[in-house]
Amino acid sequence: MSMKAKTQNLKLRTQNFLVPLCLCGCILLFAGCQEKAKLPKSPKASKPLVGAKAEQSEVTIKRENEKLKAENQQLEEQIKTLTGIDRLARTEAISTITSIELTNRCGIYDKKSDDSNSTEKKKMLIVYLRPIDDMGDCIKAAGALKIDLWNLDAKPDEALLKSWQLEPKNLRKKWSGSLLTSYYKLQFDVNSVLTGKEKELTLKAEFTDYLTGKILKAQQVINSR
Repeated sequence: MSMKAKTQNLKLRTQNFLVPLCLCGCILLFAGCQEKAKLPKSPKASKPLVGAKAEQSEVTIKRENEKLKAENQQLEEQIKTLTGIDRLARTEAISTITSIELTNRCGIYDKKSDDSNSTEKKKMLIVYLRPIDDMGDCIKAAGALKIDLWNLDAKPDEALLKSWQLEPKNLRKKWSGSLLTSYYKLQFDVNSVLTGKEKELTLKAEFTDYLTGKILKAQQVINSR
């Protein structure tokens, strides 16, 4: 065999060896990329609370602790004060309610409508109630109040015209007065209750004292017009 033929034969063998080798390399490289793409990404670690937010949280907690500490200290001082006062003396020093009064100003009054364009008037029951203590003074006693409006000239089953119940949290807002005295002033709409034929009406009040538990009553005849 000539030298030229040997050289061509060697080139042919080399090409036949390199081509499959390159193909294998490409296949392995492609498979590695695919496996890498399938791998899940590692989650990012959450950042801890740092900086201004952490400082603000510490300040808030510190303020709350200081507030609770001050309240506890105040309660301890109150307990020491109360334990140092004789119980009987403390009870005798408190003015307690002994009766209630309905003043002569209680009655039915005409009131203009809330609508400025209307000339109609409606009937309003206005009650002036005075709690009286053991010294004969008017005091703002805390308690529940029941008001009944009666027409005693009507049939027994129709005598009670209307009832109203006020709890302490609502009654306390009705405290009023003048230069001479103080009282609870209450207003009730009775426009739909009265017929206009009533001659006399009876007003009844029942006060439950929340300090002593006493139930005090009073009643008064009022005008119906």
